Amino acid sequence: MHFIRFSLLFFCAILLLACGEEAKEQPVPKPIPQATGESSAIEIPTTKVVSTSKGNVSVKILPENPTSTGCLQAVIQGTPVRNVVVWKVNSEVVSSGTKTQLCSDSYKRDDTVTVEVGTKDKGAQTSVSIGNSLPRVVDISSTPSEIYAGTDITVIPVAEDSDGDDVDFTYQWLINGEADPVLTRATIPGGKFTKGDTIQVLIVPNDFFEDGPTYESYAQPIPNASPRITSEPPQGITSLDYIYQVEVSDPDDNTFTYRLDEAPEGMAIDENSGLIEWSLADVEPGDYTIAIIVADSEGVETAQAYTFSLGAPQ
Repeated sequence: MHFIRFSLLFFCAILLLACGEEAKEQPVPKPIPQATGESSAIEIPTTKVVSTSKGNVSVKILPENPTSTGCLQAVIQGTPVRNVVVWKVNSEVVSSGTKTQLCSDSYKRDDTVTVEVGTKDKGAQTSVSIGNSLPRVVDISSTPSEIYAGTDITVIPVAEDSDGDDVDFTYQWLINGEADPVLTRATIPGGKFTKGDTIQVLIVPNDFFEDGPTYESYAQPIPNASPRITSEPPQGITSLDYIYQVEVSDPDDNTFTYRLDEAPEGMAIDENSGLIEWSLADVEPGDYTIAIIVADSEGVETAQAYTFSLGAPQ
């Protein structure tokens, strides 16, 4: 009797041990996420880039590092069970049908875009994150419109940014192809270059996320500047001699030639100094037209014309 009781206890212990081992070897299965929406394609989390493929079907999105510019293209390999392409933006379905392309009016920077094809058993899905669009300088203008040595030049860039970000700029001026580390503002002082130099500016746009591509302006040669007459002719007389010293400004030259293009009889100008002299003795009262021409060393001319009124003696 004791033997039978011991045998039963031993048999039960063996059964309990076997049941424990079986429970240890078979963990509790986790629930399988169910697909949502009209399609039976695979559902994925959109917080990170994930790719899956089943049944020799795969899909990828091009470009691999997209921005909010242009369109995304789904490239499918294999034959899915269902000819349905589902596009999602941050888990929300934005397109379900046969379109393998999704354009940027559906997504923006930092969105996660997912494409799903086929079914859970024979299909595929993949995701991409939309990155920052780089700003671009598309045009520049400058002031003044005429560029000469001695004239400050300011450039005004025009930029585009597909994300709608504000754009800042950094500048680097080149003189004869050489960068000057001091010239890093939108304006280059006129005293930094002379006639015959070439000036150029490099502009880098930044949207406060990244630098965009460098814009390289045309290498502008600095032309010869025209001489400019800075003096004003006298309109009154204090003696019987009319005297006028013509004064000229030119950033490129300090040697000029002078001549009278129109003048009353007896008036003369020194061709090297620009001094005009005219004896008023025996000159009849009236209005006299005077035109002065000044030429620089390259023959570039400027003119000054005026009328001198001589009244009758009091």
